[in-house]
Amino acid sequence: MESNFSIRPATEDDLPAILEIENSVYPIPWTAEQFKAEIEKPFANVLVLTDDDTDQIVAGYVVFWMMFDECHILNVAVHPNWRGLGIGGKLTRIAVDFALKKELKRVFLEVRKSNEAAVKLYQKVGFFIDHIKPRFYDNGEDAYFMVMYLTRPNHF
Repeated sequence: MESNFSIRPATEDDLPAILEIENSVYPIPWTAEQFKAEIEKPFANVLVLTDDDTDQIVAGYVVFWMMFDECHILNVAVHPNWRGLGIGGKLTRIAVDFALKKELKRVFLEVRKSNEAAVKLYQKVGFFIDHIKPRFYDNGEDAYFMVMYLTRPNHF
């Protein structure tokens, strides 16, 4: 996979492919307007993993904010045709790498309690469940607040 796909910033031209993935994987998907707003925010990163041959096949994407001393991963999704290849983990690690390069202190995200595959993926990458956010999602479902600390606390 490494030689066949590359990561790059998303553009509005990528929205149809992003929305196809979004609508196929999430029960309450983001809209085109929400993705456009993220692309335009100076503190937001919207990255797509595309094929090197045509740069048209979007295998997955990640949306994250880098603000103050934190990185907040908002959205990670992989096209159903490209699941099981480690792309979700790769996209998550890319956000963590961005945060490390900026010397941020932590990376965090929310994930549906029912999304066991995503919880396991994030734990494999190095996140841990910090606490539960009750009724976090529009449908009333709870979320796990997961975090990864990038710096060790000073001990005196």
